[in-house]
Formats: sequence, C-alpha cells, structure tokens
Amino acid sequence: MIPLPVGLVTGALLDLLAAGLALSLLIVGIRVVRTHRRRRHERIAAPVRVLLLELLCAPDDEQSELLDRIARIDRRTWVALEPTVTSMLGKVTGRARTALVLLCERRGSAAAALADLGSRTAPRRGRAAQLLGQLGHRPAVPALCRLLGDRDREVRLAAARALGRIGDPVAAPRLLRSLHGPRTVPPRVVTAALTSLGPEALPGVVAGLRDPSPLVRAVAVEVLGTTGAIARTPEIVRALREDPDTEVRIRAARALGRLGMPEGLAPLVAALGPDRPAALRMVAAGALGGLGAVAATVPLTRLLGDVDAHVAGAAARALLRLGPQGEAALRQAADGRPGTRAAAQARAALAERAVGGTRHDVLVEVTL
Repeated sequence: MIPLPVGLVTGALLDLLAAGLALSLLIVGIRVVRTHRRRRHERIAAPVRVLLLELLCAPDDEQSELLDRIARIDRRTWVALEPTVTSMLGKVTGRARTALVLLCERRGSAAAALADLGSRTAPRRGRAAQLLGQLGHRPAVPALCRLLGDRDREVRLAAARALGRIGDPVAAPRLLRSLHGPRTVPPRVVTAALTSLGPEALPGVVAGLRDPSPLVRAVAVEVLGTTGAIARTPEIVRALREDPDTEVRIRAARALGRLGMPEGLAPLVAALGPDRPAALRMVAAGALGGLGAVAATVPLTRLLGDVDAHVAGAAARALLRLGPQGEAALRQAADGRPGTRAAAQARAALAERAVGGTRHDVLVEVTL
C-alpha cells in the first residue's frame, strides 16, 4: 500500500474541518434569523392580539366593529398576526370560530391559500390545504380532491384531512379512490375524513361496497358502521353474507354489532359457523354481544367449547353482555361436566366478571 503524502492528508482534513465549520455556522445563522423573525412578528402583532382576544369574547353587537378594526390593519401587521389567527381556528368553536373565518376571508387568506395549492413546493401546498380545511372553504374542494393524488405523501394527507373538515359530500368517491393506485392515502385517514362528511355522503360511501378493490369495500363498510347508518343495514348484511374478502366480512360483522339492528342477528349467527374463518367467527360473536339479542344465547353457548380459544373467549364475553340470560347460560356451562373446555371458559368469564366486570380488550384463553 502506497502511503499518501502528509501534506495531502493534512489538506483534506483541513478542508473537511472548514466544511463542517461552515455548515455549523449556517445552521446557527438560520436559527438566529428565525428567532429574530419570530420575535419581530410577536412584537408587531402584540397590540393587535389584544383586539383579537376581545373579538373572540365579544357579544354579537360588538363583534362587527372589532372585526372591522382588525380587518383594516396594514399588511405587515397582518403577516405577523396571521399565524396566531390560523392556530386559533382549530381551538375555538361557535361564534368565535365564525368571527375568525370572516376575518380570514376579508383579509384574503382563503384566496391566497387556494392559489398556493398549485405551488411548486410541497410544504406550501400542505399548509394551504390545512388552512382551507380549517376555514371550511367549500370552493377549494375540487382542488383538494386533485391533491389526493399529489406526488408528496404529506400533501395527500393534508388534502384528505381538509376535505373531512370541510364536509362536502361530493368528496366521498374521490376519497375512496385515493385508497388504491400509485399514490395512496392511508385507510385510517380516509376513514376519518369520510366519517366527518355527514349523512349526505352515505350514497357515495355505499357505492364503494361495489368497488373491485377489497380495501375500498372494507373502508366503506367500516364508515357505515361508525356513522350509525342504520338505513344501510341491508347493504352491510349483504357484504357480510356475499363479499369474497374475509376482511370486508369482518368489518361488516363489526358494523352490524355497532348498529344494533335486529336484521343483523341472523347473518351474524350464520357467521359463527365452523366453516368460517376464525377471525370472522370471533368478531361475529362479539357483535352479537353488542347487539344485545338474547336470541343469540344458544349459538354463543355452543361456542364456549370451541377449539379456537379466541372464538370461545369472545363468545363468553358476549354472553356476559346479554344480561341475566347470558350469565345464566354461563353458570349452567360452568356447573356442567367438569374438565371440559366449555366449563373452564365459562368459569373464567364469570371469575373475570366477579373481579371487576367484563374487559373486552383482554382475551380469556383456556387450555385443557
């Protein structure tokens, strides 16, 4: 191995040290500039911030005058005050929020944010989407729907959340479509947004039950259960009985338990069959407990001896939720032939009830 000249090594180390020092100075400089800018904005906005607080607390007959005074401030002061206004939008409700929305509209914040949705920089697009959602600005819905396919993931998430806050039902199909493709939005974000759209969006959500994508169908049925769409019980029952995807059927069973409609009893009992996947049987048993139908006592009692401990535990907890009749069935099973899986599962469930009630998040697993 040929040794490098000492001068060359020393020069390289000095260059590296200089580069590190320059980077450190740059970082420090950026922090100093940001701190100075923040303090300057706070100093400029301080006198007007008092008026802003008065606006939020003022009665109706005084709000108009205060709104006019704040809306007339110069651009430099508004730039300093605007971050405070936008941060308050997500913290207040009622008349106070309405006053802030009117203030932002009069200062042109909504129009500026709408223009920023087409910005070349992702952070700017994301901030604009967030502000438009906070303002509930319905004219922005078409542009926000287009951003569901944005190349930046954070922008897509901001657009989905903004659509949920705005609550325009026309966004439902686009939100469902954002679940698949090259640029997707996570299911939890889409579910939350769809849940916020209100009952007028339910036709668009129901249409998702016919989508070729299992994920779209699963989210659609989850939203129907979460929003308490009892009028859509027949569509959910059809999904439980006919959908080829197990996850969709599981979510349909859970939705029927949440809705609590009598029409869910028969399909949920059918889902307990031994030929069904264990995960579906377990969720169906829990849903029957949520349904509160004492007619489910017999099929749930049969599951106490199931070979799958998860299914048997879910059946035991469901029986406890059925009230006196379900508890009586558990006691009868516990007093039955000793040494059986059903008797052990029933005793475990009753013991759990005795020490502090039914804990639906804990699996009582009995092995013999």
